[in-house]
Amino acid sequence: MRLAFLISTHTDASQLERLISALPDNSVFFIHVDKKVDIAPFNEAFIGDERIVFIEHRVDVKWGSINEVEYQMELVRAALNCREDFSRLITLSGMDYPLWNKNRIIQFFEKDQEREYLMGVDLSTGGLPSKRYTEFYLMTSKKRTLRYISSVLLRKLICFLGIKKSLKIKTPDKSLNLWKGAAWWAISPQLASYILHEWDENTELRKYMRTALCPAELFAQTVAFNSEEWRDKCMEFTDKNNCNLPALTPLTWVAWQGSEIKVLDESDYETLKNSGKMFARKVVTGKSDKLVECIKSAS
Repeated sequence: MRLAFLISTHTDASQLERLISALPDNSVFFIHVDKKVDIAPFNEAFIGDERIVFIEHRVDVKWGSINEVEYQMELVRAALNCREDFSRLITLSGMDYPLWNKNRIIQFFEKDQEREYLMGVDLSTGGLPSKRYTEFYLMTSKKRTLRYISSVLLRKLICFLGIKKSLKIKTPDKSLNLWKGAAWWAISPQLASYILHEWDENTELRKYMRTALCPAELFAQTVAFNSEEWRDKCMEFTDKNNCNLPALTPLTWVAWQGSEIKVLDESDYETLKNSGKMFARKVVTGKSDKLVECIKSAS
């Protein structure tokens, strides 16, 4: 079994190197480095490692915008064009770290090859989680810039006027329900190919996503769960009272600290060990080093 890891990163090349060294050795790593940062430290960290593929299509990433889906799909495209027989395409952040050893990761995917580790909740049926997605978002600029503030004011004005974004998406072939999940998943190349095809060909769906909140958490789920072929192989989440990012990440442990994802340290080790999750986020060089040593010792 060979795995393809699709990794997005923008900082901390040392942590990325540490992450990759802890993943199965025969994997291939497709990496997107945010266009706004210098790629040189990342290149230098992996000189001579033929398993590393830095994709040429680089995006100036803006949180919550459609270009997060863009780089996600370009990572998928690079993996599918590689002509390797991958069993899974697995999305990670460069600030993730595996809680399991290499053999356990391989054995897990060998045991259950039919399951698609893509979790989603149907937003079109309403409920509290759906409310935020009825607003139009114009995420085209960095936060705290004049253009960003203008886009927020425009969104509030549209909301005040009672104009709502539909939770159903009209396309030439059919109407799609809007589904939400997380940007971290592990899927078959066959499902990945289907999602990429929709990105390339379904212009109405892409148009809808341009003004949606965090489309990187919507696009793959909306495509997969509206497909008769794929929906039953994915993981439907039905507890709308607990519809949050940690609950929607089937393989990755993540927690909030205020409005930011928590930086993990050795005090989190017991929680992580008992979580049953394969990966943890967020791991930072200089702050999470003792935690990483704890995980290595247990493996």
